[in-house]
Amino acid sequence: MKKIAFVFMLTWGGAIYAQEANTIYFNSEFLPNTEVSDVSRTTLGIDIPVIKSNDKESFSVGASYQSTNLNYVDIDVPFETYQIEGFHTFALKLEYNRLLANNWGITLMAQSQISSNFDEMDYGEKDLFFNGAVILDKLNEDNMSMWSFGVINDAQYGFYFPIPTVSYTKRINDSWAYKLGVPDSRVKWTWNQNSNFEAFAALDGFSGNINDEIDIYKEDYMGTLRQTTVVSGLEYNFNFWRNFQLYAKGGYTLYNNMEVQDYDNEEIYDFNMANGWYFNVGMSYKLGKKVKLKSPY
Repeated sequence: MKKIAFVFMLTWGGAIYAQEANTIYFNSEFLPNTEVSDVSRTTLGIDIPVIKSNDKESFSVGASYQSTNLNYVDIDVPFETYQIEGFHTFALKLEYNRLLANNWGITLMAQSQISSNFDEMDYGEKDLFFNGAVILDKLNEDNMSMWSFGVINDAQYGFYFPIPTVSYTKRINDSWAYKLGVPDSRVKWTWNQNSNFEAFAALDGFSGNINDEIDIYKEDYMGTLRQTTVVSGLEYNFNFWRNFQLYAKGGYTLYNNMEVQDYDNEEIYDFNMANGWYFNVGMSYKLGKKVKLKSPY
């Protein structure tokens, strides 16, 4: 519980970083760690608009694939790591957005996800994760600000339980804006119409089922590999050809924890991951806007 409280203390101050547009996206993330393991993740995804009714509500369907690779370098890990060096995550998402009266808005999201090392080249019920979110937004147009609050359950944060999401977003002027909350906080400086820079602190992570027995301390276990990180750094965004965006991030982890847990969510082995550098590059293409309150950010 002390670790969990520390994570929330670090990220207190961003709501879930919900996108206002349906997109096709790609990103590649790398966390080098010379003491235990390098972690790299590559994600491909798409959000497709299905229904948009009278500018009051919209419904979209999303699908994504993520490949997570771990290159273990710690010779003191007391078991063979070849079974947990690669994980694959497939997800299908449904999202509903609706504008309410008096500048209120609501977002509902449900997602099913298969995340596994597929060591058995098959999948079972333990490979399946269910994610979801309920978020309410309240826009103050005169003050150029917005409150957002709700709850989100996402195994890819490395947690097995839902977390609250609360944020306050404020537009200071044409150049500066900020967002403070959980699980994402950031400050943005807009350089010009196509470029902006952001300083951020955000929750990140991973969960994947180990679908075959793994020998740890000379005992056979089955369970889940979970990683939770808090990353901080700088991000550059560049918009081009109207609907394309490139971005690059670099920074340092403020918190980094990776464990093998059993199916009762009890620790089997803690890798004692040290903090280290964080890099992420990606590109997206906008397919169309969702019906959402326009964020002052």
